[in-house]
Amino acid sequence: MGQSSLEKENQELKRTLRLMISKAEKNESVLNSFFEVELRLLSCGRLSELLDLILIDFKEFFRLSSVNLILFDPEHAARSLLDDYIPPAPGNTLRFVQSQRLLKSIYPNQKMIVGAPSTPLRSEAFPVTDSAIESCALLPLIRQNCLIGSLHLGSSDASRYTEHVRYDYIQHLASVVSVCIENCINQENLHRLSSIDMLTKVHNRRSFDQEIVRELSRASRSAHPLSCLFLDLDHFKTVNDTYGHQTGDRVLRTVGLFLNKQLRKTDIIARYGGEEFAILLPNCDKDRALEIAETLRHKLSKLIFRGEESQPFRMTTSVGVSLCHPEKYTALKLDDIAYQLIQSADKAVYTSKHNGRDQVSFASFPELSPREANLSSISSQQA
Repeated sequence: MGQSSLEKENQELKRTLRLMISKAEKNESVLNSFFEVELRLLSCGRLSELLDLILIDFKEFFRLSSVNLILFDPEHAARSLLDDYIPPAPGNTLRFVQSQRLLKSIYPNQKMIVGAPSTPLRSEAFPVTDSAIESCALLPLIRQNCLIGSLHLGSSDASRYTEHVRYDYIQHLASVVSVCIENCINQENLHRLSSIDMLTKVHNRRSFDQEIVRELSRASRSAHPLSCLFLDLDHFKTVNDTYGHQTGDRVLRTVGLFLNKQLRKTDIIARYGGEEFAILLPNCDKDRALEIAETLRHKLSKLIFRGEESQPFRMTTSVGVSLCHPEKYTALKLDDIAYQLIQSADKAVYTSKHNGRDQVSFASFPELSPREANLSSISSQQA
């Protein structure tokens, strides 16, 4: 009898041990999964990449019915980085708010909310969804004791999130998401500041020199032409001397804004020098590049500027156009091709000025041997 009782006790202990091992293995698997997600979050360098990970991959990875995100963005610091970003369907997976009122109404104590959402809370947290949300985890995103957003994880399984279970790992995930959102916004804005000319809000010369190499690489792979335009404002020094440097600055700002509105989002616009702008036109042949250059020249000549005392005046522009097919120059370095493309456009500008200004000129891309390109690149660096 005693032996039978002991065997039963041993069997019960073994069963308990197996359950504990199984639970430990499951917990380890969950922790490893969250560790993998955390690494992916921390590796995101762009806000759009981070949002795709949260709104798309989280839904699949955690087998959720819906993932929604609200970001507090009073100064449009995040939205300015997402001009071309399209949140996943259904709509309203990503929302921006300029006031913290909604966030504070959801989290009066800045605490995570889990369980079955009330009807009002469901409509706020999941305004549009393909399936019913029976349980959810609403995570406040906090940085330096300030609510910067809200992450909503929704499930059609009523037992997925309950008030009787602790979700420390999800809270930790929310902290990581908060840090990553703030870091992506700060890093991208810093990068943008370093690549933008602060007066005209277009690319600066350093950024243009980097972009032209990237565009040449793309053009070479796709066997598409890359056109380069140089625009030089005629008699700009006279504007500064006659109307003052503040008026000159306004002219440059207006021209930068004008060019941004006229061209495609794939085109690269930069302030290359004092009153000189450079434009890259990917996948644009000679005829089209000349047509664009002429249109810009004509429209710029119609703009009316005003001096400090509201005196109206107009400006004309000398334009130079160059073009190359980089796939034809596989023996040359991209830096050398870029240098020659810029040199050709600059040479065309001088032709326009020499011939009377307010016109468009074209300069062909020179046929260079690798040695000649090397020498020209060296001489440009020494200059």
